Amino acid sequence: MNVQTALRMALLIWLGSLFALLGIQRFFVEPLSSTVATIAVFVGQVSLLLLIAPAMLRSGSRGPLLVCLAMLLYFVHGVWQWNSPMKLFGILEVVFSLGAFITAWILLKVMPKDGAIP
Repeated sequence: MNVQTALRMALLIWLGSLFALLGIQRFFVEPLSSTVATIAVFVGQVSLLLLIAPAMLRSGSRGPLLVCLAMLLYFVHGVWQWNSPMKLFGILEVVFSLGAFITAWILLKVMPKDGAIP
């Protein structure tokens, strides 16, 4: 296993942790009054993760770059939640988004440059 594969697997773990955290929060801790509304809000929250995960698995630098950009939104959302009564979810969202951002950034640094001979 090379370094890029290990970093992509670590990135999948970070994204999966963020997906699970948002699901636990939305369905078990702070559900909305109707199930349809809860599902709609959850799909809206994780739609960005679902869009960038396949791109992240492909070779190339576009996927990790999209992960870096998307994690900025989740980081801001986590900081916003940090000031709510459920502080733990905000702290965990910040940690998971920073972990994914740093892993994607390292993956971008480790990838070979265009035109470089491997």
